[in-house]
Amino acid sequence: MSEETAGAAVDEPFLMSIVDVQSSPGVGTVLLGRIERGSVKAGDDVEIVGAGKSLAAKCAGVEVDRTARGEQDGKAVAVLLRDAAKDIEVGQVLAKPGSYTARTTFKASVYVLSADEGGRNISITSGYRPKFVIRKRIIDGSIKLADGIERAMPGETTDLTATLDHEIVLVEGLCFSFQHGPGIVANGTVTEVIS
Repeated sequence: MSEETAGAAVDEPFLMSIVDVQSSPGVGTVLLGRIERGSVKAGDDVEIVGAGKSLAAKCAGVEVDRTARGEQDGKAVAVLLRDAAKDIEVGQVLAKPGSYTARTTFKASVYVLSADEGGRNISITSGYRPKFVIRKRIIDGSIKLADGIERAMPGETTDLTATLDHEIVLVEGLCFSFQHGPGIVANGTVTEVIS
């Protein structure tokens, strides 16, 4: 694994979503993911955050996926950690220590998919409890539509406040989906992290 630097929006603290975890006996733990913010290089101290825990580690090497295309260029990476904890999970993040805290509540803009777009012919209302798909992790939660809005129909965009049942690192601009049954019924973007 090389010692190159990988990054995106390098003026912000490092943040990478973990999409796969591979353990290599005698070598360390390789985290595959996509850099959302900042940069990382060999020798940097890092922190694994999410799923109710925070674990310290050191980056031993970085390899950038040169086959990635479009917006992924330079952002799809493999990060080698030595002496990392064994209980790292998909959906957690790798970050600059102390820069990000797992949260549960946020505001978002959400587009409800129509059946023609692959969604279902259902509207969403306050109190709806979808499964949130965030960084490949599925988390139960609930929503409250903005004041004055009773329901959002398929094909409409709405503002809402979401509360997750479990903490996850949230940042403005983070994309997510609502899963209902076997399919996706809405796509959203975090507009403000509350608590």
